[in-house]
Amino acid sequence: MTKHVDTMDERLPGILVTGASGFVGRHFLEAAKGKYRLFCLARRSQLEAGVPRLENQRWTQVDIAHREALLEVADCVIDHGGADVVLHLAGYYDFTYKDNPEYERTNVLGTWNVLDLAQAVGARHFIYSSSLAACRFPSAGTSIDEDSEPDADFPYARSKRAAEKLIREHAGSFRRSILRFAAIYSDWCEYPPVYAFLGNWLSSAWNARLLGGRGASAVPYLHIHDLTALLLKVAAAGDALPRQCVLNASPSHTTSHRELYCAATKFLHGEECRPVCVPRALALPAVAVRQFVLGLLGCPPFVRVWMMRYIDRELRVDASRTHALLGWEPTPRYDLRRRMLILVENMKSHPELWRLRNEAAIVHVAQRPNLVMYNHLRRRRESIILDVVGAIRLEQRDYTCRDYERMSEATLQAYVALFFEVLVSAMRTRDHTPVRTYARILAYHRKRQGFALEHVCRAVHAFRDVIRDSLAGITESVVTPALINEYVDLSLQLALDEIEETYAQLAAKGGEPGEQADDVNALSDNIELVKLVDELHDVCREGWDAESLFREPAPDESVVGGTRS
Repeated sequence: MTKHVDTMDERLPGILVTGASGFVGRHFLEAAKGKYRLFCLARRSQLEAGVPRLENQRWTQVDIAHREALLEVADCVIDHGGADVVLHLAGYYDFTYKDNPEYERTNVLGTWNVLDLAQAVGARHFIYSSSLAACRFPSAGTSIDEDSEPDADFPYARSKRAAEKLIREHAGSFRRSILRFAAIYSDWCEYPPVYAFLGNWLSSAWNARLLGGRGASAVPYLHIHDLTALLLKVAAAGDALPRQCVLNASPSHTTSHRELYCAATKFLHGEECRPVCVPRALALPAVAVRQFVLGLLGCPPFVRVWMMRYIDRELRVDASRTHALLGWEPTPRYDLRRRMLILVENMKSHPELWRLRNEAAIVHVAQRPNLVMYNHLRRRRESIILDVVGAIRLEQRDYTCRDYERMSEATLQAYVALFFEVLVSAMRTRDHTPVRTYARILAYHRKRQGFALEHVCRAVHAFRDVIRDSLAGITESVVTPALINEYVDLSLQLALDEIEETYAQLAAKGGEPGEQADDVNALSDNIELVKLVDELHDVCREGWDAESLFREPAPDESVVGGTRS
């Protein structure tokens, strides 16, 4: 087998990015390409996230709260030149204002794990994405600056405060920069409150002109392009920054709901519309009733009762120290009031894409059950392979013609190990293409080797039963029988369909003159499987030893554990 070559240009500095599949992460990768070796960590696969493959990039699907799996990434990073910088963007947030175990699991414990990962890879600079929303709204005449404490008292803010404390106290020798983000938006909006406001203000709904209070509720907004430019500056600044510092990723001005309303209606209708302001005393009960009624109907509104406490309050920020330290300021043309023209145009001209991108920004999945199942199976890989082999051998005892008895223990283990990797990679990436590809290749060679279709299908059923029995041991509530059915039963049914189809096609075609049957124990001659393994190694490169599958085995060798023993 030709060894899979996966090199990175070690002349480039390395940067490890958590939350690489998120809104900020995706844009940062685009801005950083060609400038860094990119080690990308995310709970979603690269395919699912829609992130293009880049040179000098490695993508690892991992949950930062799973400490053991996360720290395994360190060896991969070190083997590919290390990472000078860790940019920690991963985090959890929703707009319910309710507590959620995920704030502690991801935002606090996950941050501690990433700090240890930064130490393990020898990073010199740790950059953390916090939020200005973690600070209390300042009193009249004052502003939040870089010395302000993250002292707001709601679950998200408390998790950010705890994470910032961990960063300051961690024993690592790296430099630490805490960036508190303003409200980040793009030309497609992708900031849920503004998306909800525009959807209402620019509609024909009865409440399209209503604003709470005087319309003076205001926060600072920052365009994603300005944020990525700032992140690149912070990453490159290195030793020029203090050992520990807080930076405000924000303009030094806010934009009110009234200003946004006037800009949006002007760009839609050609002239500003005058809003109808609703006093807080009337807005609060109206929002409460609407939230209750729509909640009963199963479609709760975005605007919730808790938001009423911020009517006519201003999250005023002074970011002048950050601007001076980095020689950076927000770009005037990216100011939200001016950029509203682009947002409204995209909303009008591409409504479906507008909706899809913004609804994706609203949905925050606490735990991805596919990763829970993936990690569970990965930890039990060796025992699962042995159990499947044993189940296949047991199945053969019921038949007069025992096809699989012609296959050596090492070869059968190798095939089962490969099928395991195919299945768990499909589970992790949510892409079933490798399962179907493997099934077609497997059926082709089993047919040439004279295996009965029923025997091959029975082997797949045995594989399925062992996997299902193992997943039944998961205690996390996110893994339900329906999800096991989706990720295991349906995936393997696709494999069975491909096997049956391939057998039927080969039967109709008949044997070719001079065609020689495959050697049942010669994996290394199977070019299609070699290619599939190479492709899987590209996706699952930290998970297993692809090379060991195709080294010629001795008759009594074992391949469990990814190596011959």
